[in-house]
Amino acid sequence: MMTEIPNVQTAALIKDPGPNAWIEVRHDYPVAQPGQNEVLLKMECSGICYSDIYVYTGNNPHYNEVPCHEGVGQVVQLGPGVADALLGQRVGLGWIYSVCGHCYNCMAGRDNWCVNQCNTGTDKPGTMQQYVVANADYLMPIPDELSSFHAAPFLCGGITMVGALSLCDDALEDGDTLVISGSGGGLGHLGLQIASNTKNQKRLNIIAIDTGSVKQKLSVDLGAAAFIDFKTEDVVKKVMELTNGKGADAAIVVPEATEAFAQALKYLRYTGTMICVGITKMDYRFPISPTDLEYRGLTIKGCHVGTKKQMNDLLISAEKKEVTPKVEVFEFSKIDELFQRVKHGDVVGRFVVQIPQ
Repeated sequence: MMTEIPNVQTAALIKDPGPNAWIEVRHDYPVAQPGQNEVLLKMECSGICYSDIYVYTGNNPHYNEVPCHEGVGQVVQLGPGVADALLGQRVGLGWIYSVCGHCYNCMAGRDNWCVNQCNTGTDKPGTMQQYVVANADYLMPIPDELSSFHAAPFLCGGITMVGALSLCDDALEDGDTLVISGSGGGLGHLGLQIASNTKNQKRLNIIAIDTGSVKQKLSVDLGAAAFIDFKTEDVVKKVMELTNGKGADAAIVVPEATEAFAQALKYLRYTGTMICVGITKMDYRFPISPTDLEYRGLTIKGCHVGTKKQMNDLLISAEKKEVTPKVEVFEFSKIDELFQRVKHGDVVGRFVVQIPQ
């Protein structure tokens, strides 16, 4: 396979991270060369994750100017030490760029918690460019029956929800109540489908939280037994009513809004479990004392992504149409507008950007 690779390319760059941030589209951005155990991908598309907005708004000083980490592309060049069989393959590049393979978490199968991991869009340049270098060991083969546009949201949003659900699995039995807040967004709408798929999951009573009639319909269509609009309803009161005063057995909190975390701590039952997924500002602290945690027996866990094995299993499930993302596909020129829309929560499902060819 012979592909002519240019020296420069089109790429999107985050400029002036903070309240006045904007996206610059350049057509003279250098094309990097793959090093040892790396490949060069020619990108087809990339999703936009809220963690990209976290960088965009100046909350993460550790970042790369090229954002995003839900990319699908084709391997067009191999670095030293990479098997020839990878050339020409369509693969996904997600949040985890590489893991060390030998720390205590990697050795225990918890590669998503590798203490030496590198991440796409922070430690390494992101996927919002025509050509991106990737580590050969952490590429995700994309099943033939799954389109690139539909594969992209699984590479962070989907796998994060798989990881979150696995963390509360021991807290849930058949018939228990799980709350998913942010149910109409990129992560939430995938989590609803994964949680309601009884093939590999328990039968759960799922309460969805979001706002607006569009997200309400989407949430119910994807398996929610009830929907709470956080803008027009008392969330805590409504959850308690829907659970006959018991409270939710578990909650996955997806939004960055601190109110969502504070509410979850109130509507969880005694010995309930909260999984934190949403990315808040670093100075936010839970409004609960250790004494209250002890008295109520609450469990709080965090999740930023799932494992490589979970990712492979999820893509197989997606190929079988057991989980289907709702995507809107946009041209590359719309990136600045899309970042603003995601920043303000003006998104249903996931935005995917088509990379210029």
